[in-house]
Amino acid sequence: MRKPTVHVALDRPVPYTGPELRPHFLRHTFGIHGDAVVAWHGPCEVRGDALVDLEDRDAGDFIKSADMLHILVEQFEPNLSRSVVLQRLLASLAADLVRERCPSRDVLRRGDDVYVDGGKLSVSIATVSPVSSLIHFGVNIDGRGAPVAVSELKALGVDPREFAETLLARFAAEIDGIIDATCKVVPAHPG
Repeated sequence: MRKPTVHVALDRPVPYTGPELRPHFLRHTFGIHGDAVVAWHGPCEVRGDALVDLEDRDAGDFIKSADMLHILVEQFEPNLSRSVVLQRLLASLAADLVRERCPSRDVLRRGDDVYVDGGKLSVSIATVSPVSSLIHFGVNIDGRGAPVAVSELKALGVDPREFAETLLARFAAEIDGIIDATCKVVPAHPG
């Protein structure tokens, strides 16, 4: 595990339709290579075979939002279990950040999803490719068109850029802390 490059690119919208969850998308789209976490915004619509979650695909579900803050994590060590743990860490950090910005709201993290006042604020999936682990964490900015009740950064009065910058910095700091924690121990003595 390496500390990721952090990049926030909110200057132009980039749609998310599912195929973006692939190795080297960050390199080809944003010029970032190696372990990275990148945030951008744009419409989201993921349907059919583009859904990585087999339960959602089998149920005929889809994801749609007029404008979403997209966070993509890529680590060049394909390890699905670790990716799911990091996905949940990202969701926990996002929930904490919403609680700080909106203390009067009911914020709940359930698995890898964040809910605010009962509306779904985020969508998320973790997967692996032959060369990397990948996480997409999307946060509704403007949830128009969503197939479920949602909450939105816009309606909460939360600035997407500040939210993205803070969330990515905290996520990278947690990974840095994990790396430090693994470097300061000695092997356990055999029993």
